[in-house]
Amino acid sequence: GTNITGTGMPAAPNSLSCVAVGTTDNNLLATFSNFLGTPGQVWVSTTGGGAAAWTNITGNLPDIPVRWAMFFPEDNTKALLGTDLGVWETTLINGGSTVWVQDPAFPIARVDMLQYRATDGLVVAATHGRGIWTASIPFTTPYVRFAFPATSKQELTTATTGCRSYTDYTVDMRIDIAPTGNANITLNGSGA
Repeated sequence: GTNITGTGMPAAPNSLSCVAVGTTDNNLLATFSNFLGTPGQVWVSTTGGGAAAWTNITGNLPDIPVRWAMFFPEDNTKALLGTDLGVWETTLINGGSTVWVQDPAFPIARVDMLQYRATDGLVVAATHGRGIWTASIPFTTPYVRFAFPATSKQELTTATTGCRSYTDYTVDMRIDIAPTGNANITLNGSGA
C-alpha cells in the first residue's frame, strides 16, 4: 500500500472515519471522528493525497465527530458530512474558510453513513437511533456512465479484417437524465 497521510492531519489515537472519492481517485475527502479541536476533522486533496497534498477544510464546523463524507455527484467543490449533530453541507470547499451549514430539515442525530444512488439522485443518511432518512439531489446535467461498475469478457476472435482478428464487445452505458443534444462518447481500452 501507499501511505497518503497528510502532514498536519490528526495522528493516532484519533480515528480516521471515512475516505471519500470524488470524480477521480485524485479527489479525496478524509474525516476524523474524535473531538479534535486543532488540527481539524475534515481534509481534502485534489492530487490523491500524500504528505503535502491535504488541506484542512474544517472551517466553521463545530468540534464534533465527523463519521462520513461524500462529494456532491460530479462536483468536487461541494460536500456533505454525516456528524454527531446530523448532516452538514458546503456549497464551496474553500480551504480553511469553508463554510459548513447544518441541514435544518434533518434531526440532531448521529449520522453513521451517507450513500448516493446515481440512478435517481437519492441520498440516504443512516442514523444511530433515528432510522434512515432520504433526500434527492436533483440532476442538473446529463452524464453518460457505465451501467455496471465492472464487467469481464473472454478474449475471442469472431472476425478477421486483413491480417487483424477482432471481436466487437458491447459495453452498456446509461444517461442520468434526458439529454439536451447529441453526445459523443469515446472509450479507451488497455490490455492487461
